[in-house]
Amino acid sequence: MIPSSFQMHKVDVLLEYKELLAQLYQLCNRRFPEHIDLWQKLFAEKFSHIKWVKSLQPEVDTGTITINPTSFKVEALRFLMQALQTKINDLEHEPITFLQALIFAKDTEDGMLEKNFFSIFQGSTPEFMNKKSTMELEHQNNVNLIKSTLFDINKLQR
Repeated sequence: MIPSSFQMHKVDVLLEYKELLAQLYQLCNRRFPEHIDLWQKLFAEKFSHIKWVKSLQPEVDTGTITINPTSFKVEALRFLMQALQTKINDLEHEPITFLQALIFAKDTEDGMLEKNFFSIFQGSTPEFMNKKSTMELEHQNNVNLIKSTLFDINKLQR
């Protein structure tokens, strides 16, 4: 089935969201260079999501890969994008701590959109399934890294 223009609009908005998130992590990388490995990993993951979604376009156009029409609401995503833009502005102009940035990253990465990102696209080709599985594992590893970093910080503060 060929996707509707609204479904393609959803993909465009999703890409905008991922690009904002990548921008946030790049900014965190500059603001907190002592944690460069963490921020670079998160940025690389978002960049790989963007690249993957763009690479799916031909298969979405032919209907080989479909878009789950109930995956997310554009309005909700726009709301999240406003929160991201606010955090980006805060990082550029306000005294944000590493802990505050890390908590925001955890809340974002552990949120419903990121958890359900991999269910937005549906396909059955081995290449699609393998890439999707690899990216899901990478995402979960990064969420675990954020949580373990928070745990370590909390241990040090006791």
